[in-house]
Amino acid sequence: MASSASVVVSHEDNMTAKKTDYSKKSFLVIGTHGDEDVEKATMTFACASASAALGIRTRVFLTGNGVKLAQKGFADKLGKVEGMASVKDMMDAFLASGGKVQVCIPCLESRGIDKRSFLRGVEFVNLMDFAASALDSDRVFTC
Repeated sequence: MASSASVVVSHEDNMTAKKTDYSKKSFLVIGTHGDEDVEKATMTFACASASAALGIRTRVFLTGNGVKLAQKGFADKLGKVEGMASVKDMMDAFLASGGKVQVCIPCLESRGIDKRSFLRGVEFVNLMDFAASALDSDRVFTC
């Protein structure tokens, strides 16, 4: 008869795990939603902020209605998802930590939005540059 063995991992064993260096990794979060889905808009910057906090080089690419998030004052008007910081607070923290926000040029043009209405530091990206950037990223995530 075969005996079964069990493995017990103590709390001390978990404390000795080595820290992973993510500084050479890159993560691209694609945000496709604005005020029509505040939860998904919030998750765009929640995921990006978590990634940046780990030391991962993180960019957010805003497309579709997501481009509105980077307009001056737009995120101030959005409701807050229960249990989470506001989109504005997360976006401000993400930018302050060195995160990059990129905006789809065709998306802002199709909505008649002037580039001067966007937050300082936002990068405007054409689709060829976006495609190359996505291919160069270690991971891509869409919200």
